[in-house]
Amino acid sequence: MSFFTSLLWIMILTLSPNARSDIPPFSYVIGNVSCTINNLVSEEVVGNYSFLTNNIEELIFSNASIAQLDLTVPLSIIDPWKVLIKSSNMKQLVFPSEMRASVVKLNNVDVGDIYFNENNHLQDFRADNISLTQVPTSVVYLHTLDILWFTHSPITTFSFDLLENSSLSLLYMVANKIESLTISPDIICCKKLEEIFLSGNQLKQLDLAIFSLMVSLSSIFLEDNQLNVINATNISIDQKENSSKPFGLSKALEDQFCSWNGLYSNQIQNESFIIYPRLLNCTDFYANLISIHLARNQIHKIDFNTFSLMNNLNSIDLSNNMLSALISSNNKVPLRLSELFVSNNNISEVFLKPLPSLKALYLHDNNIMQLNMSSLPHDLDYLNLINNPLDCEELPHMNRSVNLPTVGPFTEC
Repeated sequence: MSFFTSLLWIMILTLSPNARSDIPPFSYVIGNVSCTINNLVSEEVVGNYSFLTNNIEELIFSNASIAQLDLTVPLSIIDPWKVLIKSSNMKQLVFPSEMRASVVKLNNVDVGDIYFNENNHLQDFRADNISLTQVPTSVVYLHTLDILWFTHSPITTFSFDLLENSSLSLLYMVANKIESLTISPDIICCKKLEEIFLSGNQLKQLDLAIFSLMVSLSSIFLEDNQLNVINATNISIDQKENSSKPFGLSKALEDQFCSWNGLYSNQIQNESFIIYPRLLNCTDFYANLISIHLARNQIHKIDFNTFSLMNNLNSIDLSNNMLSALISSNNKVPLRLSELFVSNNNISEVFLKPLPSLKALYLHDNNIMQLNMSSLPHDLDYLNLINNPLDCEELPHMNRSVNLPTVGPFTEC
């Protein structure tokens, strides 16, 4: 194998004599399957991109400083699977409809606008540390997009209206400056969206009803925000079917969505399986939501009624908040909640008897001095009480002086 096939080919084209002397010369570096274009200040110097070869799988622009970077020409010559733009600035970035790349990534880019023509191939768009204050509509409207990823950017608000016809399965909006999430009444969005990551933003209040009509959503990550109020807007209870509804749904949406709470409740209580006529043709609210992650926020109080329409919710993480009590005061609860993480709070009072499916309770690093086991669900399997001022010997099932130990959850103290 020759020296030039085993190492990088480096070719340097110098700018014209009239170019600014303080700007490094335009250059490109061609590797085995990549091409890096450095210090681009004008499309004139690259001409028709004749140096591009058919084996290029990754096209990279580094340190570009240009009014408009239009990728129509290079992406009509080659079919890379990935386009990467890093450490650059431009007023406009244009992607053509002809491009076949499936991944576009921007890293440390100051850009005024990003424009996509219609595209049938892009699946993954990622932007880290870019200057945009909102997600470009031409990006979210791409009907093949599967992953939308924005991090460390000055985005302050996000509307799920943008995703009404989206094919996204993953929305990753971590470490931005988002203060509010919105959705318009009667908007059904995100039919394929499975995971939402909103950790490390600046949310202070959140209405979980925003997610109620997202039929594929399984997990919501909201750690490291400033949340102090969590609710889920409900309107009056329908006495005929004993089901609450999030928001004020139109009649058309009421025919599409309803709560299956009655069905699941009857199953848990081993009662007869009642099928309400309208449930045959409607979708359960929060149909597939199984976990909500709320660790490291500023939540002082939690009302389990907030989660009562989430019939498949399995896990809630409220670790590292400011809770002083953990009380479920009525039977409006998430029926299938089996894991509750509330470590590193200041909890001194616990009453979770109404939670019918709770199996594991993580209460370590709290302020529990007394605990009445009758305040916990009868079928609880695991209880973590490490680093609490409680004397575990006072718990009936932990008292070693009793000849016949009382059956209770496996307990760590």
